Amino acid sequence: MNFHRAGILGACTLISLAQSAESSVETAAAKVLSGRYQVYGGSLAEMLPPTPNDRHVSFRFKGQSARDLFNGIGPDVRREHACSGDPEDRERRRGHLLCVYSRENGYTCLLGLDLRTGTSEAGGVC
Repeated sequence: MNFHRAGILGACTLISLAQSAESSVETAAAKVLSGRYQVYGGSLAEMLPPTPNDRHVSFRFKGQSARDLFNGIGPDVRREHACSGDPEDRERRRGHLLCVYSRENGYTCLLGLDLRTGTSEAGGVC
């Protein structure tokens, strides 16, 4: 009887491990990224042509990639802290990553980098 229970427990454990391994492989797989980027100098508010000493890049992701990021970064920001005045828009932020959902544009995420230092920075302006 104990041998039978141990066999069932072992089978359940193996099935559980196989399912978790399968889902981790799925989430670790590379996915298609849809978006645009812009290299600039100056600031986001007043973009200038990039120079060797002043180079930044702003990335804008749309579609499923933006939806995945939006869902992965946590709760919406409070309405009074959101960039959009539209009460139907949703916004989420983590560090310099900004993701927005609107009915007219779907999911969009913005992220920036300072190309001289490699540090992240805002990729969009409210």
